[in-house]
Amino acid sequence: MGVAEVVADKIINNNKHALIEASLCTRFRTPKSDCSGCADLCPMNAISVSENGAEIKGECIDCGVCSAACPNGAFMVKGRDDKKIIQEIESKTISPGAGTFRISCERGDASSDLIVSCLGRLTDVLLLEPVRMGASKIEIIQPLCSECPSAKASANLDKTIRQALHLYEMLGIERDRILKKNIPLQDLIKMPEKPVSRREFLGAIRKNAMGAAAASIPDFENKDNGKAEGFRDVIQQRRENLKRTLLLESLRNFLQKDRTLKTVYVNSKDAILAEIEVTSECAACGVCAALCPTGAINQTQTDDLFSLSFNPHLCTNCKVCAKACMHKAINIKESALLNLLVKQKELKLFEGKRKACAICNLDFIDNGSEICPLCMDRHKRQMSAVETLFK
Repeated sequence: MGVAEVVADKIINNNKHALIEASLCTRFRTPKSDCSGCADLCPMNAISVSENGAEIKGECIDCGVCSAACPNGAFMVKGRDDKKIIQEIESKTISPGAGTFRISCERGDASSDLIVSCLGRLTDVLLLEPVRMGASKIEIIQPLCSECPSAKASANLDKTIRQALHLYEMLGIERDRILKKNIPLQDLIKMPEKPVSRREFLGAIRKNAMGAAAASIPDFENKDNGKAEGFRDVIQQRRENLKRTLLLESLRNFLQKDRTLKTVYVNSKDAILAEIEVTSECAACGVCAALCPTGAINQTQTDDLFSLSFNPHLCTNCKVCAKACMHKAINIKESALLNLLVKQKELKLFEGKRKACAICNLDFIDNGSEICPLCMDRHKRQMSAVETLFK
């Protein structure tokens, strides 16, 4: 492909409505992750997931459901993201004790206070903000989703409502303040588009073209860098999960009103965070901290000690830590205390004395042996293979 073709290809691809931050995608961080929420809900089947992470390969219609489905915030909507939708909610100037705030989709009630592309696009924070701004109730006006071309995406709605109701309970908000009203499927509502000036249009084209031209020039300096080195560079990045940041900000704003929190435990299958524990099987390999996409787990090493700490408010219950732990030393508790979201305190998970393995010289937790668990396991497998060979 020549420079001109690369430039054109980059400009076309740049028109996609969502960017993917690979460092936040669990499928990229470990092949042991089986997450496929974004692909499962995409109404156009435009997303594929593999060990390389999520990728938009097909035609994106800008429904934004992928960003709502991903707990880690790996999908960043270019246009009308959660932050902009929150600004729209705030612009409604809802007064305390005001009436019902009505939400619908592009195939629903056009007179609603908030129109989203698809009801599957809603997130927990979007169901908190109208109440925080003063609405007495939230009415979700839902057309017959089964008849909609985006029916696949609407499956995310019930999950989002359940998660929002857990937050309502913690904040002392009555659960019946979220209502659903069913209506027939309506004609597509044309969403208002922001006018783009000629200068903005040409500027965007110029910027995209320059970036594409630069991308088409071979990177001789990094030509010999291996794939493993590139992977290490990416997983060391700690990108902000903007989705979680907005939720925590909303919760902080609620607490400014001297609100008394109720203690709420949520089943781990439906929780937006996890409570984890580390057993004595920990070998101090640090894989859990290295692979955690949101930086919820951190490791600290001194000359003598190895420790793991945990920030529950950053945890999204993706379970990468437990799945990646070779020694099965990490357990996800059956329920999670939702209040840990607002406490925002770092908890110590594990601490042990470091010791160098007599065989591989790598550090492990002193368990009275001179050989680390990895070398012990390797030796057992070798002996098993020898026994099998001579049977």
